[in-house]
Amino acid sequence: MKITQLDIRDFGIFQGEKLEGLGNGIIVVGGANRSGKTSLMQVLRNIPFGFSKDSKLPPPKFQYDVRCDLSSDEGDEVNVLLKGFSNPEVVYRNAQVKGSNKGLYDIDKGTYKELFTISLDELNKSSDKEDSNLQSMLLGAGFKHIVKIPGVAKELRQKANVIGGTRGNPATKMFKPFEENIKKGLEGRKRSTLLLTSYMQKKNNLSCLEDNIILKEKQLLESDNNLIKLELLKHNYELNEKKKNLVTEIQTYFFRPDYVKEYNIEGAENLKIQYIKELEKYNNDNYEFQRETSKNELIKVILMENKRSIINYYNRISGIKEISKNLICVKTEYYKKTGTIMNKIKKANDNWTNFDDVTKVCCDEMQQHILNQNIEKYKKIKVDKINLDKKIEDLKMHRDVLEKQIVPQGSITYMKKYLYITMLFMIIGVVLFFVDKMLGCSIITIGASGTALYLFINYSNRKLIVVRNTEIKTQIDNIIINSKNNSQEIKKVDANLKELNNIMDEYRDILKLDEQVSVDGIKEYFKTVVYLKDEIFEYYLLKKKLMDQFDDLCETLNNIDNVVNKFAFFNTKCLERISSPKICLDNIHSICSDLLLKIETLHKNLILLEKADMSFSKLKTLEKEILDFLCEKDTENIISDIEKYINHGEKYKKYRKQQDEFKIIQEKLLQSVKGHRIKDILHNERHDALQTDNENQNLLNILQELYNQYISIDELNYDYKVSSNENKELIRELDILKNEKQTLKDEVAVLNSDEMLLQYEKDIIEARSKLRPLAEKYAVYNTAALFLEKIRERFLENTKDKLLKGASNILSEITSGEYKDIMPQNDLMQGDFKTKLSDGSINESSKELSRGTKEQLFLAVRISRIKEIKPRLPVIFDDSFVNFDIAHTKNTVKALVELSKTNQIFVLTCHATLIEVIMAKSSNVLYFKLEKGKFTKSSGENLKEYLKEL
Repeated sequence: MKITQLDIRDFGIFQGEKLEGLGNGIIVVGGANRSGKTSLMQVLRNIPFGFSKDSKLPPPKFQYDVRCDLSSDEGDEVNVLLKGFSNPEVVYRNAQVKGSNKGLYDIDKGTYKELFTISLDELNKSSDKEDSNLQSMLLGAGFKHIVKIPGVAKELRQKANVIGGTRGNPATKMFKPFEENIKKGLEGRKRSTLLLTSYMQKKNNLSCLEDNIILKEKQLLESDNNLIKLELLKHNYELNEKKKNLVTEIQTYFFRPDYVKEYNIEGAENLKIQYIKELEKYNNDNYEFQRETSKNELIKVILMENKRSIINYYNRISGIKEISKNLICVKTEYYKKTGTIMNKIKKANDNWTNFDDVTKVCCDEMQQHILNQNIEKYKKIKVDKINLDKKIEDLKMHRDVLEKQIVPQGSITYMKKYLYITMLFMIIGVVLFFVDKMLGCSIITIGASGTALYLFINYSNRKLIVVRNTEIKTQIDNIIINSKNNSQEIKKVDANLKELNNIMDEYRDILKLDEQVSVDGIKEYFKTVVYLKDEIFEYYLLKKKLMDQFDDLCETLNNIDNVVNKFAFFNTKCLERISSPKICLDNIHSICSDLLLKIETLHKNLILLEKADMSFSKLKTLEKEILDFLCEKDTENIISDIEKYINHGEKYKKYRKQQDEFKIIQEKLLQSVKGHRIKDILHNERHDALQTDNENQNLLNILQELYNQYISIDELNYDYKVSSNENKELIRELDILKNEKQTLKDEVAVLNSDEMLLQYEKDIIEARSKLRPLAEKYAVYNTAALFLEKIRERFLENTKDKLLKGASNILSEITSGEYKDIMPQNDLMQGDFKTKLSDGSINESSKELSRGTKEQLFLAVRISRIKEIKPRLPVIFDDSFVNFDIAHTKNTVKALVELSKTNQIFVLTCHATLIEVIMAKSSNVLYFKLEKGKFTKSSGENLKEYLKEL
């Protein structure tokens, strides 16, 4: 099912707006905030169900008025009319098609609102509330009915509880009054009295009173009929007066009653205005061409003969100008490059005098590689020589240090001094012994210890000195041998260095360099030559490019000059022939500008000629169209004939309008008298009225006769007021009689003891008969509730693992595979889902997700459910993706494009980014701009730019 046309005549901000040409795919409506997008969603949401008073809808200007054309999947066409708060009027173009009992869309209003009209509020509501009804809609697969079971079971138990309480005690709840009635009946049956005397008298009075009531009711019926008749005349009095005036006006026209003709007055006026405009345009165009060229007709022929060449050269003007401009730039660049390269050559080396000095130097990659090898080799040999010299110097210094470290035998004298000091201490100790034994012994001990230490040190020192001197002499011998080897290596290095110096001199000669230039300088000059050779090569390419462009431009200018010379003999502005000098690099730009100016003039003249010819052709075509419109073959004054047609048509149009008004008034009057009671009243009122075979006409004749009885509305109002007062008085008298009758009936009932006895017995039987079905109903309610609960448990257990397959695939696509599965909660009626990530981890609730991911989750579930529902219904998105980043928005739009292959989709948005994504993902899209309740068909690019400016 898809919407093909939407006509919103009165709904909130929309007044007389249409959306036409709607088809399959995506329809995008873009506009600013408060431009009417939400109102449009309310219209689309309520098309199959009508507008309800309790919903928060924008107020109409007068009355809600929306018309919609739809097309079913089978190709059947449907028209829907929504007026006010009444049910929608659905008309099937194909008479064989019958509407489903469930409505136009075959689903209830709540399901369509929750699933197919997706705004940000719906997505947030899905994630924030635990609604079992909404959950059943999202899960589908029979949950619509299963979700109702707990409520139904609870309601059944509540009903059972209302009847007999929890345990079914007959003295409680609804059982209680019947139990009490049975007890009262048993007690009343025991009480009977004989009150028959006044019973008969009151019964006779009651019969007389009933006869009076019947008489009064007959009088009241006659009064009601008269009041209804006067109300009818009063209500339609103005219509009848308007009818009389229309009859008088219609009789003034000269048209026969059977005269019928269609006058297209608007078309005639448009043709008249168009003809005057085209005639004026032709005169202006022809005058403008002759003013710019000449009145000579031959120039038109020559212009048409050379039309293709002129248009060709005119279309190439910008290109030729660009070629000329580029040529000047290339010429300037050529001269500038010549001077620049020579300056670089001179600056690099004064010995280079021309380009050949640079170009003859062979400096390809192989030569550069050889030079680099020689330079590296030269540097390496230099470093080797320095290292060898340093090495020899280090060996010499090391030898001097070692020779100084050889200890002579004369060092023993130090130990002798130590011995003499020790002996001195011992002698002093012997002398002091005689003075102080303790002190003497201490001195002697010190002396003895010193002597022993001397002997030990003397022996050890002699041995170490001999070993150390032997090692130092060995090291000195090794140093002498290494020095000789290094001297041999230095001789070889000097020979290689001399050879490389000769090679470097050869490079200096090739590059015309002084002898003072280092090897690194040679390398840099070599690089300079490579760079200069590249620039010289570019210079030669630039020179070739300059000459090629010059030759091409010269050829083009010569061809243009040949065309311009054909118009030289006419006195045409800007085309006088002037002898031109030979084309060269210096004057080609001025010659090019002059010839292009002449081509522009010729092209302008050609456009003026074509414009004049086209105006003349349009004028002739319009003349033929007017003659066909007037059904004439020829005319002297075509404008006069159109004006006559318009005047005659306006009179006929006014005549037809008054006839239609007369018929409408007749129909309204007829509708007011078609009720059965009003028909009977009128027929009983006027038996002598003019009778025909047409019943409707008879009713209108009777009505007219009744109106003829009154001169004015005031007289009619007076009769109505009198009749109304009489009617009220009759009603009051009848109420008094009925009250008296009821009083007598009550007194008779009290006095009739036999009847009371029968009544008591009847009450007992009735109470027992009513108590039994209540008990049965109590048992049925409890048993049904138990069965429903067991059915629900078994159904949920069997279907738990088969849900949400399609929704999982859609969520995986939207999140680029980050989430790969959606799983229901253990309690399927809980309004929440589990989600499984690509790494296998599981989020136990949607509350753990970000706001955007939660909305993507519930959007995926909705899209999956929408795909399951047939017939395919329109889907509305109202800025549902504002919390998505650009990557997820692109994935979501991709899912919408896939959905649009089966369902018509409306996207309402104020975001230019979403328009850009939709343009990139699909070409089967219609775009409308919505601005202050006004629709304008647009393109995607224009709508995107409009939304960016908001």
